[in-house]
Amino acid sequence: MLSKFAATRAILASYFDAFKAFPDAPQAVFTKYGLGRVGPSGEFEILPTCPLDKVIAAMNEFFTVIGPQRAFEMGVQVVNYVAVPPGATDIVTAMQFFDAGYHLNHLEDGVPMFDSQTGTMREGIGHYKCVSSSRHRAVMVVDSPYNCDLDRGIIQTWARRFERTALVTHLEPTVCRKTRGPRCRYEVSWK
Repeated sequence: MLSKFAATRAILASYFDAFKAFPDAPQAVFTKYGLGRVGPSGEFEILPTCPLDKVIAAMNEFFTVIGPQRAFEMGVQVVNYVAVPPGATDIVTAMQFFDAGYHLNHLEDGVPMFDSQTGTMREGIGHYKCVSSSRHRAVMVVDSPYNCDLDRGIIQTWARRFERTALVTHLEPTVCRKTRGPRCRYEVSWK
């Protein structure tokens, strides 16, 4: 039940950024799901926080229309907007801290789901776990409610902040959230 969780405004702003050429597309869907409105100035205003179940429903509608490549491109934009957890100094630590950043950018009852001062993480929205890493490779297991292609874009862009050659590939395409699997496994590799 995702209705008690919320995505931050930054996450939704990243989706708008991915649609610069077609700004009416997200506006129509966001309005339909109650995630924003046209303000007094005539500009579309994204609400400060939005119920996660509505965000997921809106995103799924987008992805049906725009396809996997555009979903990946939307994921690329997300990293430009979200709060980044402290402590990531290289690609391996960046992958290990990815889950903390994910939880930092989601709210439960108006409170971030990760407290960087105490290291406390709240449950309920899945995880982005780095289950193994080596000198040129990390494996991520993701069971979030978000779209697989969106996640690949987010993970790859985050990894490239620390290693410009990073590439993300899906390890088990037959076990995928797109086909109602419980998780996706990605390999992050770099030179």
